Amino acid sequence: MLLRRFRPDIEKVGTIVFDLSHNQQEIVEEVSPLWTAVAVDHFDIVRLLVEEGHAKINHLTKTHSTTFRVACFNNNLTMAKYLVEHGANPSQIKIGNYTNLMLSAGRRYPTMVKYLINELKVNVNDEDENGQTALYYAVRSGSCEIVKCLLENGATNFRDKLRNVTPLMRAALYGEVELVEAFHGYCSDLEWIEAKELLGGTFGGCVARLENLSKTKKYLTEAFQLRLSKNIPKVLSSPPLEIFDFCSECCTLEEFNELIHSNSKEKLHIETIRVHQRLLGDKSNDYHHVLRYYGAVLADTHRYNDCLRWWFYEIDLKQKYNTNIKKEYLRCFINIFLEMRQNNEKDIQIESLIRMLKIMKIEFQLNVKNENFDYNLRTLLYLLTIIANLIQNRNGNVDINQRRELHHLIQLILRCEYRTVRDQLTLLHLCSTTSTKRFSDDVHYPCSVTARLLITCGAHVDVLDANKNTPLHLLVQNDDVSDKTLSMMDVLYQAGAHMDHVNDKGQTPFELIPPDNVGVVQHFKEILGVRSLKCICARLIQRERLHYDDTLSKVLTHFVQKH
Repeated sequence: MLLRRFRPDIEKVGTIVFDLSHNQQEIVEEVSPLWTAVAVDHFDIVRLLVEEGHAKINHLTKTHSTTFRVACFNNNLTMAKYLVEHGANPSQIKIGNYTNLMLSAGRRYPTMVKYLINELKVNVNDEDENGQTALYYAVRSGSCEIVKCLLENGATNFRDKLRNVTPLMRAALYGEVELVEAFHGYCSDLEWIEAKELLGGTFGGCVARLENLSKTKKYLTEAFQLRLSKNIPKVLSSPPLEIFDFCSECCTLEEFNELIHSNSKEKLHIETIRVHQRLLGDKSNDYHHVLRYYGAVLADTHRYNDCLRWWFYEIDLKQKYNTNIKKEYLRCFINIFLEMRQNNEKDIQIESLIRMLKIMKIEFQLNVKNENFDYNLRTLLYLLTIIANLIQNRNGNVDINQRRELHHLIQLILRCEYRTVRDQLTLLHLCSTTSTKRFSDDVHYPCSVTARLLITCGAHVDVLDANKNTPLHLLVQNDDVSDKTLSMMDVLYQAGAHMDHVNDKGQTPFELIPPDNVGVVQHFKEILGVRSLKCICARLIQRERLHYDDTLSKVLTHFVQKH
């Protein structure tokens, strides 16, 4: 009725929202009525729009999705064939160079894949913007049937740009034995050998829930036997490293058998890590994941310092190659330090805390004001709290040179005056308020010990946030009236906090104390004592709005402006 009577613009575009599983939605922009009809699998309307409305079959959405692509997404072969018969272009790619074959392979649609290859003759080796082909998508989806189909039709096993691994290597990295076996006869001898080595490494405790040392021995032994039969010796390009106790990877089957006979599970773990290093390279995120996972395994058995050693090595590699460090990775160090404190505080090595401070300093310099900045700033605060408590609890039993280095690093960090992006809160602000998330029973705020360390290292006690609040302004607004709040008040006062400093609303800290916080009010009055005549005069000048710019010196002008 609409088409025949009113003849609307059949190519009018709009935005639609698809409700997906897990309460998620997908927004698609610049869609046409035909694209929408295909998306909801309504064949009768599709036929009507094409045959009577003459709708454009190859209309592109904002991301260059086509009606044919959405038919592939729905695995509707009948719809796809109809669209092709009426002029659909099956080779149109989505932004990012994503082909319809990649989509079908990734969604595990073997029938659609065979149709695209056998009838439409699409290129099986097209690459997306990350250098990944349909074969890579098929491996990622876990479909042996599609992997075999692609290999039989000329799919090539080459490395992508994103992870620098081949589809075969990816299958081996995830312990997908059946997928690896599908490549037999479709790759070079060296690729096949290295796939066996990676499989052995994966089962060697390098990936969560996949440890199987029997399979590790099996696949690494097979790899050595293949090297011998094919006369392809192992080439080690990396020198022995301290993290590996300066031991090299096994180069012969005899060396590997000797390692097995030593019955050392740890040596076998480290052997598999060296395999990953050789095949993936120091820059690889997959190799970094192996290092992090092994460190976590050590932490689970309370070998905390060994865990830190591997984690520091991983972070050093990431910073060396300017690879993004996930904010959660840095926070994990805090968890380890806290576990060490709960077990035995003496186990925390000052060198580890110094090294962590250096890492945080570099991270802030490399990623100033990025999306993780506020999260990392709080991670730094938690680290400083651990350091402050450790120095205090050891009663001065900290090497003087180490203490100096700690203070020097903190001073360098404070000179940059890192602040939260939104509220411009400094570290001293953050450690003065209960709104800073409690991290554990040992790390919660306000914390006078942390504040004292910050002030000792140069933190300005009257530093202002975005609303011109000093740390004292935030402190007195805390709901609790615990000894921690009162102790923190003493620390700020003794460091020279100005009790009459006003924020952008003209409020002093005293005026912000909730009326029911009698303890804070009383303590504040005890600290304040008799207010100085100088402060009373300054408040009077501000309240009466007296003109003073041409009368007072610059120092006094600045003093009055605080009130």
